[in-house]
Amino acid sequence: MPEARAIVSDRRSELADFLRGRRQRAAPIAGGASAGKRRRTPGLRREELAQLAGLSVDWYTRLEQGRDVNPSRETLEAIARVLKLDDDERGHLFYLARPEHAGVAGRPLARQERPEPAMARALEAMRVPALVISPRYDVLAWNRAACRLLVDFGDVPPRRRNLLWMTFQHAGLRARYADIGVVEKEAVAGFRFDASSYVGAPEFDALIADLLETSEVFRTIWARHEVRAKVSGIKAFRVEGRGAGSRGADGEPLLLEWHTLASTTASRQLLVYYTARAAGGPEDERRLAALCEGDGG
Repeated sequence: MPEARAIVSDRRSELADFLRGRRQRAAPIAGGASAGKRRRTPGLRREELAQLAGLSVDWYTRLEQGRDVNPSRETLEAIARVLKLDDDERGHLFYLARPEHAGVAGRPLARQERPEPAMARALEAMRVPALVISPRYDVLAWNRAACRLLVDFGDVPPRRRNLLWMTFQHAGLRARYADIGVVEKEAVAGFRFDASSYVGAPEFDALIADLLETSEVFRTIWARHEVRAKVSGIKAFRVEGRGAGSRGADGEPLLLEWHTLASTTASRQLLVYYTARAAGGPEDERRLAALCEGDGG
């Protein structure tokens, strides 16, 4: 699959794809370089973006073609301003264009099979669903509550025990989410943001190539080049049958907040855990507690 491999194996190609995608989604600006001309494609034209960012069209074209150019911080700031990038997208732009300034240049990725000691201790202290994942989203450890909420990760073959792969390919995990379409988009955006630190790492290339080849849904979402830092959010779960106390009125989904704690060591592991929503009230807390305790399961 040469085309899929090229998407993830070269930092300049990744940057070019990101810029093209964001430019095509940017709103045309009145009075731009080619105002009044009939548009055949959506978004800004290259010459419009270059003019608004104070760049030459030829230089920006080379950047968007994945050529070997070295944009300055000021240039990247100008491009981010014109494209109206948010903080996550701006960080992604800098990761790809100037990794040495983002602190990610040449970052190695050792195969991780177990959580680092600090993460293992934090997981052990959790009384809510929690798991430890690597930067590649390999699931390294989990607690009993996570198995009741998601799946029993011990039953998943180690080579497939990857949260991104399972989101698209594991029927049991997919069935737990009440809105799988939202989860799929969030998973890809979070992974793409984190993976920008590891462009060219064979382990990442192999995972993405596998999903590009086997999942049409993944291919579609991946091509959008959305990025979002994996920090926190809300997910809706189907929990019927996972404990008598877990069933809500009319069988409505259980809404939980998810949060991440990032290791400051070279492992860059993440502890992902789920809590009742701050705005959910005692009913959400009761349902989560019943789920975790296995009430009636």
